[in-house]
Amino acid sequence: MNPKLLLGSHISLNKSARYLLGSVEETIRNGADVFMIFTGPPQNKNRVSVEDLYLDEALELARKNNISFSNCVVHAPYIVNLANPKPENQDFMVDFLVEEVYRTHKIGIPYIVLHPGFHVDQSLEEGIKRLIINLREVLRRCEDKNVFICLETMAGKKNQIGKTLEEIADIIDGCDKNVKLGVCLDTVHLHDAGYDLSLRKEFFEHFDRIIGLERIKVLHLGDSMNVKGSKKDRHANLEYGRIGFKILMEWAYDPIFRNIPIIVETPYWREGKKLVSPYKHEIRLIRNRIWEPIPEEKYIPIFSRFNNI
Repeated sequence: MNPKLLLGSHISLNKSARYLLGSVEETIRNGADVFMIFTGPPQNKNRVSVEDLYLDEALELARKNNISFSNCVVHAPYIVNLANPKPENQDFMVDFLVEEVYRTHKIGIPYIVLHPGFHVDQSLEEGIKRLIINLREVLRRCEDKNVFICLETMAGKKNQIGKTLEEIADIIDGCDKNVKLGVCLDTVHLHDAGYDLSLRKEFFEHFDRIIGLERIKVLHLGDSMNVKGSKKDRHANLEYGRIGFKILMEWAYDPIFRNIPIIVETPYWREGKKLVSPYKHEIRLIRNRIWEPIPEEKYIPIFSRFNNI
């Protein structure tokens, strides 16, 4: 029997579905244990108060279905860039991330995933230094909140920070009060950044040496449209990309990820002009550890390596 994983996906949070209540309902429909959400639009700071997110109703439905918010994940907004060099933007970035950590804590979720940012108009070293200064301030203001800020490993497109484990380690080591800093590993980003995911044992030995395995708090699981080292960050459905289902299952079922939320991040399928969620199908495949193709008489994957080799 396959060990039980904490499996879920990125879930929408919207008014028409009654916010968090709808997120839990979608999680149940997908046969999942956990979910990841934005607490509001990822590209702006418009937010509905936590009191209006149907939190109590969502918690009750989650409890009845053995879903614990203590295993779920929030993703920080994409517009947060703590490495931004413009003085007029830095206070906004820090304040906004602090607000997001507070909201995450109030909802009862212990993990918020953060893209380290971009070193725009400055060197990588200057960008990391600025990021550390601002992240220290966020950590200082949030030290009484039960939330880990999880730095996500990035693909390395353009001037992204966090494309190597060394960069992630430098950020963590640069923050003196770093007990609330974790890491979110993303299989697509690691592959596109140049890591060979078939060398899992060697990867984790290296990670443990320079960061520490105890920092791993979240796994983003997906296949990649691109060849290793492309630095492009384009996700594919499981087995339809260049990583492959077998290697992804070796990662998902590695004991390191036992009791760690695994968030499936793959593209929606096409059904005519509509886009359809793949997550119920893919979560079932992961549970069974047996791959089955998308039912292509009805759905079409956004990308298939079988047609692009």
